[in-house]
Amino acid sequence: MNKFFKKEKGFSLVEIIIYLGIFSFISIFTINSLIISMSAFNATHTNHILLESGLSSIDRISREIRQANSIDIGSSYLGSSPGVLQLNTKDSSGISTTIKITKEGSVLNLYSPANTLIAPLLDSDVAIDSLIFTRIDTTAGEAVRVEMTLRDTKSKTIKTENFYNTIILRGSY
Repeated sequence: MNKFFKKEKGFSLVEIIIYLGIFSFISIFTINSLIISMSAFNATHTNHILLESGLSSIDRISREIRQANSIDIGSSYLGSSPGVLQLNTKDSSGISTTIKITKEGSVLNLYSPANTLIAPLLDSDVAIDSLIFTRIDTTAGEAVRVEMTLRDTKSKTIKTENFYNTIILRGSY
């Protein structure tokens, strides 16, 4: 009689199916959480690149405008995109010179005297879609309103950011 009631060690087919179901549910939940986390990281990284590049370029443009004496209206393209801003300024030794800020294709460039490229102002993963300079002239002095739209070129989704600033030319008053 002991022979017939002896319990075998191991799992039944029903137990294996239940364990596989539980394992599959936990695996799907974990993988889905990982995909959502990676997607959020990519979106945050894209925003970071756009904001960092936009803020540093608008800061550099603002610095150049602030130090200028006047706007070279004949060489500037104001009021529409792609804008070109040529500034009359003086270098560290007091010699009159010009600085030019322009959008060329999807790149924002800063040129020194004799049209020598100083530096591209944007990160390589960021493109500029629109650049508009607007001149503001008052009896007290001159100012420039800068509007630019930047786009991330690395991510699959199109992400754009707009940047605005108004800068008074200190050399104009």
